[in-house]
Amino acid sequence: MRKFILLFCILSSAAITRAQTEPKKEVFAFRITDYTVVLNDSITVVQLELPEPIPGIEKGALGALNGNFSNKDTGYLGGGKCHLVKGMYYYFSIVLKDKNKQPQKNDLLYTRVNFTPVYKGQIFKLLRNSIFLLAVDGDKKFYDFSFARSGTKTAEVLIIDQLVDDIKYTAKEMIKMNDGQDVTIGSGRFKGKKLFAAMQEIKSTDVIDFLDYIIARPVMYAGNDWKVSEVFATWINGGAPTVTK
Repeated sequence: MRKFILLFCILSSAAITRAQTEPKKEVFAFRITDYTVVLNDSITVVQLELPEPIPGIEKGALGALNGNFSNKDTGYLGGGKCHLVKGMYYYFSIVLKDKNKQPQKNDLLYTRVNFTPVYKGQIFKLLRNSIFLLAVDGDKKFYDFSFARSGTKTAEVLIIDQLVDDIKYTAKEMIKMNDGQDVTIGSGRFKGKKLFAAMQEIKSTDVIDFLDYIIARPVMYAGNDWKVSEVFATWINGGAPTVTK
C-alpha cells in the first residue's frame, strides 16, 4: 500500500511538472500571402509566409480565415487545417463559407501557436491580431512577433515611451507645416484644444488608453500596419474614447 501511494505521488508530481512546463497554445492572426490555389468549388489553399519558423504551427493545425478591413470584408471566410509546412511557408486548406468569396492577400488566418509567452501585455495583444504600429518617418515597426514570445513588462514600457515620443514629434512637425489639419477637438478629455497641441501634451497613460481601445475593437485595425501618430490623432480627435475595465 505504501509503495502504491508513493508511486501515485511520483506520477502526480510528474504530471503537474509536465503541465507547468508544457507550452500553452495561444491563438494568433497571421496575414496570408497572395498565393492561393483553388482546389475545387469549396476548398482553396492559402499560404502564410513567416520570417522564421514559429514554434507550434504544425501540420494538422486548425485555422479560421477572416477577412481584412483593408479588403472591405472582415467576416468569417472559412476554416480548415495546415496540410504542409515547408520552411517559413505554411499551407492551409480552407473550406470556404461562400465559394464566391475567395481569400485575398492580407486576410487573416487565426491559428494556435504552441509556446509560453513571458508577458501578456498590450503589445502581446496587438500581435495576436497582427496589428503593427509604425514610426512616422518610415516603415520602422516598434515591435515584431518575437515580442510575443520573449517580451517583458519593462520592454513594453520602453516601447510605449517610444510611441509617446513619436506622436509628440509628429505633432511638432505638423504644426510647422500649417496645412489646415490642426483642428479643434470637439469632445473628450482634450475638448477645446487644438489637435497638435494636445498631441504634444500626452503622457504614457494616454497611449495606454489608446492601445486598450484598439485591442478591445480590433476589427478595423487587425492585419494592418499603422503609423501610430496617424491613428492616435484620429482617436484623440474622436474624443479619445476609453474602454471600461
